[in-house]
Amino acid sequence: MFHLQQDRSYAEVASFLCVHEATVKGWLARFNALGLDGLRESSRSGATRKLPADQEAKFKKAVITLQEERVGGRITGHDIRQLLDEQFQVKCCLNSVYNLLARLNIVWVTSRSKHPKQDQVIQDDFKKTSVK
Repeated sequence: MFHLQQDRSYAEVASFLCVHEATVKGWLARFNALGLDGLRESSRSGATRKLPADQEAKFKKAVITLQEERVGGRITGHDIRQLLDEQFQVKCCLNSVYNLLARLNIVWVTSRSKHPKQDQVIQDDFKKTSVK
């Protein structure tokens, strides 16, 4: 605003601030209409979340429980999508499932899956007695 009060053109102010001239004009219009409040960040529009925020903790716990109860292998995005549909009545695409998991900081980097009949003691004994 200072530069505009000093009779600088929109183009000059835009070059000082490294923004487009239309941006400076938009700022001035918002300032004239709403004052300083017009220059503050406003909330963004967008689609409402399919899973309400109050159910996110319950969902995260359900995903962890689903993985712990799995015998052999690991859960997939399709499994989680089915969980969302059955327990939370949320229908969404697979990409939305992965976005939700990322937002809740559920990491998909896992160790190698273990066969249900795997026996760690037998494996350790084999390593000790095997010929190198």
